[in-house]
Amino acid sequence: MKRRMFFGLNFKVIIAISLVIILTSIILSWFFVASQSLVLKGSVENRALVLANSLAMSSEYGVITSSKEFLAHLTRNTIKEEDVLYSVIYDVNGIPLAVETVDNSSIKKEVFANPIDSIKIINLERIKIQKESVNIENFGEVMDMTVPILSYENVPGIKNAKYDKESVVGAVRIGMALDRVNYQIDKMARSIIILTFIVIFAGIIISFFLVRVILTPIRELTQGTRKIAAGNLSYRVSIHSNDEFRELARSFNSMASDMEAHIKELNKEKKELLSLKIAFEQRSYELEETLDKVQKIQQDLIKSEKFATIGRLASSVAHELRNPLAAVKNIAYFLSKMGIFSDPKFLKLSASSEDSEQISKTIAKSNQMIKMLSDEVLRANKIITDLLDYSRTKKLNKLSVDIIPFINKVIPAVVMPDNVKVVTDLQPYTVAMDPDKITQVLINLITNAKDAMPADKKDGLIKVSTRKTNDAYLIIVQDNACGMSEETLEHLFEPLFTTKLKGIGLGLPIVKEIIDAHQGRILVTSTKDVGTTFTVELPL
Repeated sequence: MKRRMFFGLNFKVIIAISLVIILTSIILSWFFVASQSLVLKGSVENRALVLANSLAMSSEYGVITSSKEFLAHLTRNTIKEEDVLYSVIYDVNGIPLAVETVDNSSIKKEVFANPIDSIKIINLERIKIQKESVNIENFGEVMDMTVPILSYENVPGIKNAKYDKESVVGAVRIGMALDRVNYQIDKMARSIIILTFIVIFAGIIISFFLVRVILTPIRELTQGTRKIAAGNLSYRVSIHSNDEFRELARSFNSMASDMEAHIKELNKEKKELLSLKIAFEQRSYELEETLDKVQKIQQDLIKSEKFATIGRLASSVAHELRNPLAAVKNIAYFLSKMGIFSDPKFLKLSASSEDSEQISKTIAKSNQMIKMLSDEVLRANKIITDLLDYSRTKKLNKLSVDIIPFINKVIPAVVMPDNVKVVTDLQPYTVAMDPDKITQVLINLITNAKDAMPADKKDGLIKVSTRKTNDAYLIIVQDNACGMSEETLEHLFEPLFTTKLKGIGLGLPIVKEIIDAHQGRILVTSTKDVGTTFTVELPL
């Protein structure tokens, strides 16, 4: 087997520190040179922009009137500025109206060989400025900047003044030499490179001496660690420096002494722990059996409490069903007495009778009583349904449901009075749930909101919203009804608790059981005389 090359900690630390110094110096040098280059070139660019905009503002009238002499005067003044190589004023068609350059054939060739066409000038109205860095042969790098000449008002008294407000009537082109800036950048870069090499060399030399000073005590501690690991607990490290390493050596020696004493004690306790382990395993087995019994007893208690609740519910159900059943009995008796009106002969006779008005009233009363019969039967059926739902175990049939069509299908199932309006604010998502159970939840919440709405409230509003958070899917039912007191909120989900004149107080307990079965939760906030908000949270 080939032996791997060994590198000591001394070598690794020196290499690591050297690499850090080198990389840091290079990065800082590059960053400084780059940032200063941007600053220097930016200053030239800003100066060129100021000169170009100033020339554009001054030449507006001369371009509109085609006064070449005036424009030539402006370009001559501009070319006198430091580092300005050329100054050109074009009309809107790209025709030079005034050209002024330094005495250099390459500069003149660049200006006349690369004119600006009318399309580029018109586009300047949108982009406002066109700049580029151009390398001119036998000269160097030049900052070329073009800005539009804008006419903001029609010029009175000028025959050909036909420009609208903020229209491009021409362009100004200025070239700024970058050779002086590039020379400054090169000079600065050379100085930074020399300084970087000096810093790197000095840092490596200093790191070499620091590593030797720091790692010598570490070697002694390493040797002591190996002795202790080999079982020689009587070995002690000897360090004479007056620094943290001396304190570390003392701590190490103290640790070795304590370890020697503890190992003797641990060997003694090992046998005791083995016996305790056997006893602990036996006790754990007994606790598991006891826990199973407690869970079974707890389930029996829950069932007993549920049955006790149903027993208390029986008396309430009997009371609630007595009134609708009595009404059904009276209506049935009334309808039995009205059987004569179904006879065609009687109806024909009544049509010619003087008591036809009374008969019509009686028939209308009959229809009213029939409707009352239907309502009371539905009420009795809901009481029985709530009782059965509360007593049954909630078994879910989960499906993947698109929430928006689901909500839009449930809302029409609740008939609203004329003074109550239902609005929605639905965000789309797909959730795994039992659609039948959640339908029951929503109908219950919307019905409660409708029932809580005062009859004289003209702007009753029920809002159904959906949201998706990082933790859950939300279904929110909010109303502006009469709200609830704090006392009512405390007992809201208790069976048989109700504030309605009709009902047995099982609606919201059933809702809570359904949401609990979905491993979700239901939250409620309410303000008296303001409204109530129910929030159903279903897990992701």
